[in-house]
Amino acid sequence: MLFLKSIFVLLHILTAAAWFGLGLRLAAQARRALTLSSPAAQALLEEGATTVRQMGMFLVATLVFGLSALFTGGGFAVYGPPYHTSLLLLLVLIGLQWGLLRPAWRGLQQALGNSAPGTQQAERLRKRVAMAVGVGHFLWVVILVLMYWNTLVATLQ
Repeated sequence: MLFLKSIFVLLHILTAAAWFGLGLRLAAQARRALTLSSPAAQALLEEGATTVRQMGMFLVATLVFGLSALFTGGGFAVYGPPYHTSLLLLLVLIGLQWGLLRPAWRGLQQALGNSAPGTQQAERLRKRVAMAVGVGHFLWVVILVLMYWNTLVATLQ
C-alpha cells in the first residue's frame, strides 16, 4: 500500500507542477495577442486555448491523485487540518480555472476575432486572464506550503 501511495503522491506532484508551469506564459501570450494582427493573434490565442484546456485537465488530475494518495494513506482521519485546507483550496483553484480563466480566454479569442487589436473589451479580458493566473499561482503556493506544513513546523521546533 505504501508503494501505491508513493506513486499517487508522485503523480500528484507532477500534475500540480505541470499546471503551474503551463500557466507561466499565459498572461504574456494574452498581452502579445493584443498587439498582433487578427490572423496572428488568433493563432496565438488558439495555442493558448490548448494550454488552458491542458491546465484544466492537470488540475483535475492533481485532485484525483491527491485524493487517491490521501485514501491509500489512511483517509481524512489520519491527515490533519493543513491537508483538509489544501484540498479545499484545490477545489477553489479548480473553480477559478473553470469559472474565470477559461471564460476569460474564450472571451479574449472572440473579442480579438471580431475587432481590431487592442480594443477596450480585449484589454479588460486580458487583465482578467492575468488576474486569474496570478491568483491561481498564489493559491498553488499556499497549497504547497500547507502540504508541507507539518514538516515545516517540526523543523522549526
